[in-house]
Amino acid sequence: MEASDKVEKQAEAGSPAPSFPDNSDRWCFVSLSEEEREDVAAALDDGLLKQTQEAGVPFATSQFFDQAEVAEGILPQSARSALSSLRRGTADCVVIRGLPHDHIKGQQPGEEHASKTAPPRGNALLSSVVRRLGFEYSYAKEKDGALVHDIYPTKAGATKQSNESWKVDLSLHTENAFHPIRPDFVVLYCVRTPEAPPATHLAVLRDILPRLTDEEVATLKEPRFTIKVVDSFLTGGEENARLQLKILDGCSRHPVVRWHENVRGIDKSAENAVQAFSAAAKAAAQAVRLQPGDLLAFANETCLHGRDKFDASLDGSDRWLLRSYVRRDLTPLMPFVLSSAPQTIRMDLNARAVG
Repeated sequence: MEASDKVEKQAEAGSPAPSFPDNSDRWCFVSLSEEEREDVAAALDDGLLKQTQEAGVPFATSQFFDQAEVAEGILPQSARSALSSLRRGTADCVVIRGLPHDHIKGQQPGEEHASKTAPPRGNALLSSVVRRLGFEYSYAKEKDGALVHDIYPTKAGATKQSNESWKVDLSLHTENAFHPIRPDFVVLYCVRTPEAPPATHLAVLRDILPRLTDEEVATLKEPRFTIKVVDSFLTGGEENARLQLKILDGCSRHPVVRWHENVRGIDKSAENAVQAFSAAAKAAAQAVRLQPGDLLAFANETCLHGRDKFDASLDGSDRWLLRSYVRRDLTPLMPFVLSSAPQTIRMDLNARAVG
């Protein structure tokens, strides 16, 4: 992780938009200057947030995303350029340091009977970035179909492989790898973090593949693997399910991946390939420690992500991220959504439309 540590020190020192040295064409790292941060804060507070508040437009709605898309001056040129590279596919990951943030203490989002204050600046910045990459969407079975997810530790999720965990490492994975329709991009914005923030680990597929043999890559391209449906999608009393998949797909110029720690091979050769891929991904991973006001966006089909365990007190002071899923094009969702909620997927895992 020495490369990423070096980059973070450069960013803290105010160096202009550094990137990881061993993946310089796949990472974009932007650090805002104090002047840029003040300009963004003014554009948010006196522009987008003031206008949407006066118009009564609530956060985390398509109407708010619409307003964020056309708002002026939200992101500096360096951030817009980095996000363009991600959207075009010439980068796999973008880290934007030092955006304005909200100072919210003493509140645990989602806590029963707690009055929740949504982070205004966080929602505005997340929405603006999402619309530069595509369009927000959600799953009816995840976070009640919310377009913006509050990511925070819970007592019930402490040891699970889920975004609510904190007592265990969250293993490298691609988002919703089991699902027929997956995000093109994932966007995370840091609202709050512990004094010692946990490392978020990211592994770019193009850095993983050279660590594998030709035989292992060929095996990973075959449908000789199964994946377990994650717990958050088993909310209606369903039995545990395993689905068949190929870990690697796409063409040689643009390979793509579906991965979770629960992937298993259906025979010895396939299971050996699983173990080889897991080891290669861990070896390729870089670490980023998100601070309040930092934003991370990555291509879900070419970048694995995970997170270290961390201390949580569950008293309203713990780590808190905002998350949204992004698709370049929403038309593939049309058979699986309702007219009343056109961006929320309602489907079973065999890609059959459900009411």
